Amino acid sequence: MKTQTSALSRLQQFLHNPLFWFLAVSAFTVLYYFLGHEGFYFGDDYSYSLYAHQLLAGTFQLDGYVFCHRFMVFAPTSLFYWLWGMNIYTTTLWPLLCTLGAYALLYFSLRKDYPLATSWALVLLGLFFFQLLSVNYLYPDNILLFFVSACLFILYRLRNSPTARAQVAWSLVFVMCNLLAFLTKETVVYTLPFYGCLLIYQLIRRENLWFWGTSLLVGPLLLLTYFYLYYYFTGNAFQRFLDIQNAGFADTTTTYQQQGFLAHLPRLTYGPIQFFISAGLIIPLAFSALYFLVPNKPKIFHLQQPLSFWAVASLAMLLPIWFGSVSLVYYKPMALLPRMFFPLLPAFCVLAGLALESIWGKKSVFAALAVVFLISGFVAGGQMWVIYGPLFLFFGAAFLWRGSVPHWAGLLAVALVLSIRPVYFMAKPTVSYYFEQKQIVDQHLSHPTGQHVVLMDSLLLRRYLFFYGFQPPANYTFTTYAAADSALAAKPDTVFLLVNNGVLEHPELMISLREKDILTNFPTAQLLDQKGKV
Repeated sequence: MKTQTSALSRLQQFLHNPLFWFLAVSAFTVLYYFLGHEGFYFGDDYSYSLYAHQLLAGTFQLDGYVFCHRFMVFAPTSLFYWLWGMNIYTTTLWPLLCTLGAYALLYFSLRKDYPLATSWALVLLGLFFFQLLSVNYLYPDNILLFFVSACLFILYRLRNSPTARAQVAWSLVFVMCNLLAFLTKETVVYTLPFYGCLLIYQLIRRENLWFWGTSLLVGPLLLLTYFYLYYYFTGNAFQRFLDIQNAGFADTTTTYQQQGFLAHLPRLTYGPIQFFISAGLIIPLAFSALYFLVPNKPKIFHLQQPLSFWAVASLAMLLPIWFGSVSLVYYKPMALLPRMFFPLLPAFCVLAGLALESIWGKKSVFAALAVVFLISGFVAGGQMWVIYGPLFLFFGAAFLWRGSVPHWAGLLAVALVLSIRPVYFMAKPTVSYYFEQKQIVDQHLSHPTGQHVVLMDSLLLRRYLFFYGFQPPANYTFTTYAAADSALAAKPDTVFLLVNNGVLEHPELMISLREKDILTNFPTAQLLDQKGKV
């Protein structure tokens, strides 16, 4: 009996240990990176990869596209290309490293003072499905997650007013992280309201004066340098913002621009709540909202207190995303996409962890959480019941349980539920069949001699260069199935039909063309090779 009790005690300590959860979510993320990798998304990642290649080849230039200004997305990727060659893993390595870096920042910043809160925050951040989904794509959002986390944890560390020399040193790191975040994605501006709140609060209390003085001196100097470089190379210091404005006009209809304010009310009221529920973001948000139920909590503007610090950070960053505009010319709220909210994740997850550590065990809290997840299940419906159903059952059972419910039980239950969707994506068959197509291209579509034509769908035609490292063989002509007659007029040695049924059948791409439609126009075609659906 004593042996069983001792083993259970050691297990509880193990599951309460933030080191265990740091290693667990890091290992799970790496596992998802390899097993859930879909290859290429044929979207934004193609553009960033192209810029990385151009930077390495010395042919990069600003082309008026918004993505070309986000140097911290593709510049590190070009370094990986130089070190290990161009492939899908070197293309997506940078987002993976930034994601793991965000976990490390959270763990090393909080583990000593708030081990249980650290464990909760790591579970909520590291197992959030869309954050894991974005690890495999060369998108700016996981990269921005790291730099925003760095900035927030620097400010958190400075609550206790270190020495003047330390303040200056941390200020330089803080300013540089903000600049790198700005070079990653423009949405870093949503951190500014919190910076402003903290600046005013600490100036009134005459705290961290060296930090803010250095930041307010060095920050503008770096921005002036940044704008001068743009002026030097483009003739317009604000070329980046001009390109953003033009892109906004291009993808926004005139009707939308002329809409009155009332037309936006759903987006500004209940719309984000519906989105949080459908995306699963309601889970960390619901836990963070427990802050308001914590007894004897410090006043919200006592920012030297951890709970208040992270509560104000969360609210100050949420409000501009909820109500702000992505355009200064007309009112247009941010699109409700999960990855747009990644900069908020560290603050909300840490606040959730601190609140749970403070209030865990109260029956009223378990009941409130059970109700929230039950309502979320009805609102989201469909497949989201797989997530919200088990959470409702767990917290409902915790409410009815007569004994105490330990933290480790909650951590384990929430971790298992959050891992359901990532595990499914790791286990399910591929959708894009990228790796199969890459094998076929390498084996059959790279002859050094002869003249060859490759017929493909219009989507692949816009992206096939990646399969050749943006250096396609000169003796190949690539075109669509519909343009076959003009390609055949040159009488090539070989004509290949490259058919990726995974792409044609992808529901998000909405392509009506099917393999039977293609083969009807080429009755003499013979199967050369088949890998999966390619």
